[in-house]
Amino acid sequence: MSGAILIIEDEAVLAKNMRTYLERHGYDVQCAASAEEGLAQLDSFAPDVVVLDFNLPGIDGLQALERIRSQ
Repeated sequence: MSGAILIIEDEAVLAKNMRTYLERHGYDVQCAASAEEGLAQLDSFAPDVVVLDFNLPGIDGLQALERIRSQ
């Protein structure tokens, strides 16, 4: 197993393409369409890496990064 990745991206097609590519290379991938959804997933999914969009609806990428780092 290569590791776990959480993709937080509001553009569904882009998130799907990244997920498909990473899963083909052996990664365990979960996607979230908003920062709020991604932060909620951190409770049950402990990713090694978070791919985080900067421009998100609601909480933006920088605010989400601060919250991820505090966890």
